[in-house]
Amino acid sequence: MKRTKKLVSLLLTLIMVLAMGTSAFAAGETGSITIKDSSTVSVAGKTFNAYKILDVKLVGDGYVYTVPADMKGFYANRYGLTGNEGDFDAQVATKINEEEDLFAFAAAALAAAKNAGITPSTANADAGAESVTISGLPLGYYVVEDAGAATPISALILDTTNPDVAIEIKADKPGVDKKIDGDKDTDEGTTGDVQYNNAAVGDKVPYKVTSKVPDMTGYTKYYFVVNDTLSKGLTFNDDAAITVGEKTLVKDTDYTVTSTENADGTTSVEIVFTDFIQYKDQTNDAITITYSATVNENAVIGTEGNPNKVTLTYSNNPNVKDNGDPENPDKPKPDSPVGETPESETRTYVTDVELIKVDPQGNRLTGAEFKLEGTKLNTVLVRSDVYTEDADGAYWKLKDGSYTTDDPNTEGMDQTKYESTTTKYTKSVETTTIEKAENVTYTGTVGADGVLRFEGLAAGTYTITEIKAPDGYNLLKDPITVTIGFTAPASGSTECTWTYTGTDVVNGTNTNHVTITNKAGSELPSTGGMGTTLFYVIGGILVIGAAVLLITKKRMSAEK
Repeated sequence: MKRTKKLVSLLLTLIMVLAMGTSAFAAGETGSITIKDSSTVSVAGKTFNAYKILDVKLVGDGYVYTVPADMKGFYANRYGLTGNEGDFDAQVATKINEEEDLFAFAAAALAAAKNAGITPSTANADAGAESVTISGLPLGYYVVEDAGAATPISALILDTTNPDVAIEIKADKPGVDKKIDGDKDTDEGTTGDVQYNNAAVGDKVPYKVTSKVPDMTGYTKYYFVVNDTLSKGLTFNDDAAITVGEKTLVKDTDYTVTSTENADGTTSVEIVFTDFIQYKDQTNDAITITYSATVNENAVIGTEGNPNKVTLTYSNNPNVKDNGDPENPDKPKPDSPVGETPESETRTYVTDVELIKVDPQGNRLTGAEFKLEGTKLNTVLVRSDVYTEDADGAYWKLKDGSYTTDDPNTEGMDQTKYESTTTKYTKSVETTTIEKAENVTYTGTVGADGVLRFEGLAAGTYTITEIKAPDGYNLLKDPITVTIGFTAPASGSTECTWTYTGTDVVNGTNTNHVTITNKAGSELPSTGGMGTTLFYVIGGILVIGAAVLLITKKRMSAEK
């Protein structure tokens, strides 16, 4: 068992096809090797070549190994034998069993088989295949090469067949995942990493990229390069921080960061790990990269969002020795043996409010000034997979904490990597939101086209007040209130939904329109105002004057 555990982590497939137990092979019997997907590596599109490096002969109920003539020189040189020993074959079998580094042995045996001109047995996996079988194999000891044509990733395992064997491809392809870091710039007590959020121009969006240290058995050099592309609406803040396991890495010592502005306005960020092979003994340790970008004035407004995409470039063939880029040996050359993960993407969504200034006849007006103030809500959608124990479930839990649909009770599965072979789980998706409230104030002047756009807004409730009316027009008395709602994209979509409610609101395709009408002429004083009081005073004076005049005239008449 200890031997098997050691072998399953190696990176080339070495397979012993021979009898074990009480079964005896008939002369001329053939066997097969079936290679299946692993949890991280698919056989789809790959080509596998099986080279026989030892023959098997039956002796009664047992068997012995015999060295093929074409491989005799290899074994003699490797183990310091002359080749004339009477027990040469037995000594070779013993020496193989004593190998401390079976990967090195398998790689050397593969090279020797190719140099000797041994013709391999080959199988090609279809594009959508989950397994591939090399059949019609004379019973023997085989080294199986992962030769492509899809991204080649070598793997190694020792197994037996009676006479057919099914194995899981033993390879490790690292993955990368990028999320908006819900643990930062959010209200106290909220957590969670997400794919989508909404923000305003000037807001900082924190990101978290996660991966794991891959199994680097058999490698003497390993490339690990993170490539990020920020859309033109996002400005990189050059604040990357990285941890591997419990260790915090030092910039320009343990990794380098290079950002380049592209012709289309996007920004490419490249993070190159220095001497990544130094983490060889930390397989499966978490790799966490955090950094941020600021939403700028070039942000796309509306439902499309501003994407941010990341990929990981990694070594994928331990059999090819490579020195890397001449200017940076930790970075691969164009022809270096590397693979690239699929893109992991986040999107940040931004909206606006559009004011249209008109007179009572609908003609556009210019020169008015407005103030927009209120509370914006930067909303982050949190989607998480939740696994619950269920006897009818379709998932099993692995010892690294992840889940798989691969049944550990299936023949050929390595049960040692599973937490349990009996406990099943069902998966559900939980969705919550994180909101961060912030008070904002913006001012602007209506342009010659009669339009004022308050761009780069997040969801929230805003009050719009006219602080200067167009020349010859009355100032708008009452403020306008507009509420903007944000709904993150549905699963499988990248388009969000913006909703706008409030006074005189008219929804547009990607923007909210508010029509504001001004009336012409000077404003008369209102009831109770100073002007009315003045009328009362003047009127009173006139009444008193008339009374005085009437009394005076009566007295003058009496005297006459």
